[in-house]
Amino acid sequence: MDKETYQKTLNKQKRKGNSSLCCVICGEDDPDLIEMHHISGRNNSDQVQPLCKNCHFKVTKEQNKLSPKARSGNASTEQKRAFQLVSIGALLKELGTQLIDLGNEMVQNV
Repeated sequence: MDKETYQKTLNKQKRKGNSSLCCVICGEDDPDLIEMHHISGRNNSDQVQPLCKNCHFKVTKEQNKLSPKARSGNASTEQKRAFQLVSIGALLKELGTQLIDLGNEMVQNV
């Protein structure tokens, strides 16, 4: 997905007040804070998920620990697989932290 298509899609969803536009990690739903995250990187997939700016930064920071060569569209099959694992792992890591925090909060409030 090129940047122009991405921006048009995001703007269209914001105009419609799309309720599904909330961060899949923390639940933030302010449209001005939501960005579409390319799950396997912009060069490797058009699959996106909404993340707030904070969660997007954390996940992308983890992805960027791999070399640009390993993240590029020209990466080897093995490098692309490794990048997918890191990408999905970064999402799950942040989601796991949120779930642990929620569970601990629920236990304290029972």
